[in-house]
Amino acid sequence: MPGPGNKKNKSKQQRPQPIAAQSNTPKSPDPPKAKPRSIIACQTLDEDEITRCGQPATEGYPTPERCRVHYAQYRTMYKKYKDASKVVDQIKQGGEIPGKDAIDRYTNVSQLLEKSRLVKEYVEAIRIERTGRVIHSKRFFLKG
Repeated sequence: MPGPGNKKNKSKQQRPQPIAAQSNTPKSPDPPKAKPRSIIACQTLDEDEITRCGQPATEGYPTPERCRVHYAQYRTMYKKYKDASKVVDQIKQGGEIPGKDAIDRYTNVSQLLEKSRLVKEYVEAIRIERTGRVIHSKRFFLKG
């Protein structure tokens, strides 16, 4: 009598076999599938400081954060303002910039010109460092 309680009539031969079990040829196991990598966009704003770069991020350590072009700009700008910072520190620590009293005592024009060149170099290095840091932070440290 057929029905859910009558299990005597069902045997392994009547049950449908899986496709792999029916085949006589051995099947090789599938190679493990690699997880798809999510493509990270370049984290840099273009020079207009509004538009975000549309290129995939391929450069950076430990994870890529920028495209090749912007990574080169990032490194160049970083080095430029760090070098300017070193110049500022060297001039400040050297005590080579005279105070107002020392300037009043100068009688030699060449000495005065040398000190004015040093002050000009100091001010220019501060300008490069400050401007570089501002632009660098706006363009290269976009969050989100």
